[in-house]
Amino acid sequence: MTTERADIVLVYDPRFSGGTATAMLADARAFHGSGATVGLLPVTSGFFTGDGDRPNAAVLELADLRGFELLKPGTTVVTDTVFFHHPLTFFHKVAETTEIRADTSVLVAHHPPFRGDGSLEYDPIATTRTIRRAFGTSPMWAPVSGVIRQHLRSFLPFLRLTGSDWVNAFDARHWAPSRQVFDGPVATVGRHSREDVLKWPDRAADVTAALAPPGPGWRTRVMGCPVQALEAAGVDLGGWDIVPFNGEPVDRFLDSLDVFSYFHSDRWIEAFGRTVLEAMLMERPCILDHRLRETFGPLAQYAAPAQVPDLLAALRNDPAGTRSRCAEIRGTVADRYASAAIPDRLRDLQGDPGTSRRDGPVQASPLVTLRKLAGLARREYSAARATQGGTSR
Repeated sequence: MTTERADIVLVYDPRFSGGTATAMLADARAFHGSGATVGLLPVTSGFFTGDGDRPNAAVLELADLRGFELLKPGTTVVTDTVFFHHPLTFFHKVAETTEIRADTSVLVAHHPPFRGDGSLEYDPIATTRTIRRAFGTSPMWAPVSGVIRQHLRSFLPFLRLTGSDWVNAFDARHWAPSRQVFDGPVATVGRHSREDVLKWPDRAADVTAALAPPGPGWRTRVMGCPVQALEAAGVDLGGWDIVPFNGEPVDRFLDSLDVFSYFHSDRWIEAFGRTVLEAMLMERPCILDHRLRETFGPLAQYAAPAQVPDLLAALRNDPAGTRSRCAEIRGTVADRYASAAIPDRLRDLQGDPGTSRRDGPVQASPLVTLRKLAGLARREYSAARATQGGTSR
């Protein structure tokens, strides 16, 4: 069997298009910038079932860059560190198998196992077993935020968690605003995200309150909007400037905003919120769902959607103060999430023995977690039976 070697290996499904892909790309570039050779092992996951799930062009382009090597499934890969990206990739099993011999093996958990309604979306224990069978290695779990760490603690001691979160990284040099907020007669409130209805509030009134122009001299601009679903729910999108997802470079889109306002469905748990940090790096004030306070703390303002119009007016009435606070926040974010720190974070990770102790808050008790695992197993079994029945017909 052929043996291939790279300092870092990334295992991923190239069809992810949102924050997962962006975070992985930032890591890959930082690894390469530090002088490491990076092996790329794309896989085909059963998570993606729709005909519209296309490979992410930016991810595909990595293989054409110098210092990146596209690895072949079925070979033996030797590496210092392997990163498996996104647990749903592997919970739904992958078509390829490759023996990976790694000194350090990590699954980057970009997504929480529990949904907003308390049900499970994936089983971390089964996911670890799937990776071990397909690749011959049992990874530590590296949550991208404290929110996901709290979820994953519910499954200890049957997993190993990294000692520190593997947070998203940013090259702050890329995020440079070309104008200050509130510099003209018309102010713009907006947001960007994948065109997923779960990324939006459930109630039409909340969507409108959080984003509709609060009065004369305001407009609304969004990038990535499930137009049909929102209109069916009764949201009036008339007058909104709606840009398709990734229809503009994100930094240029954010530069067009004066305030970033982000609220999501009660059924959604925001794992990290990369789009929010991008807005902060572009020195845009952020008004956020209360549930994001744990992640962003004093870096943003938090409100119910109905309170957003008053906050918009307050921000605009004090442009100098708003700009000053945004500049301070940008400095904090640039330091805390700098891609330049990734080589040091990687060295720490390579020396991390991991932990299986349930220290800290958990999302669910052992008994509740066991019940949720049983419920997920029943749903998976029913779905498999339905698929088999459809095939037989």
